[in-house]
Amino acid sequence: MTKGGSESKASRQGGAGGQSQSQRQRQRQRLARLVLQRPASGKSTKELSANLRSLGRHLGKHCPHFGKKGVVQLAAPQLASAALEGAEEIGPPKFNKYAGWVEWKNTVFLWVNAVGGSFDNNFRANGREVNWYVGGANPSDSSPIVKRLLTLSSSRAAKPGFEVCLFVRARATEPYVFCGRCNYRGHNGQRKGYEFNWRLSDYPKLVKCPAFRELLALQKPAAAAAVATAATRRAGTRAAARPPRARNSVHTRKRK
Repeated sequence: MTKGGSESKASRQGGAGGQSQSQRQRQRQRLARLVLQRPASGKSTKELSANLRSLGRHLGKHCPHFGKKGVVQLAAPQLASAALEGAEEIGPPKFNKYAGWVEWKNTVFLWVNAVGGSFDNNFRANGREVNWYVGGANPSDSSPIVKRLLTLSSSRAAKPGFEVCLFVRARATEPYVFCGRCNYRGHNGQRKGYEFNWRLSDYPKLVKCPAFRELLALQKPAAAAAVATAATRRAGTRAAARPPRARNSVHTRKRK
């Protein structure tokens, strides 16, 4: 009787274990659909607050999920926890993947390509500063994203907790590196694409990270080439400004 009871108990435990394994498998399948396959079917990022504290663990590192969508999902970990709880209809936040930014309630993400792309984004001051372009069709002071960035940057003290965060990738085929928070330095609405200049608040930590240093190294040849091109142009301008030399009217007869 005791032996039979033990067997019965072990059987129940095995059944419970099998059910738990089945649940874990379904959970993994839900997460796989969420991260890799499912289209954006959740709320807009404008209605959500990004989890900046969780995102901070990836400062100076390649984001584990690829592309803009992967970064957005990384900043919204509540989606993963909801999927684990069995919510079948959960989906990643909606955002405009063609824009150079993503707006949240508590932050704005800026996307930058270190090499290539439609605009020349360059690190300056040994990597402490970087420029970023709004892009799109004729951005101006009245563009919603420009107005929001300028308003929030000029009244940062009045909006505690709001941050502008930068994500840079070496090329379009590589994952983004989280470069932390940005402070507004200036803007130039006359530049094509509407240029903003930012200072990296987390630079002291970033400069110690290999992934960030790789981004800076990528731009060194480009910077050297730009300097060489500028020097060539200046030399050409000076040469064009010089008056032509007078030709000698006496021709030297060639020796036979």
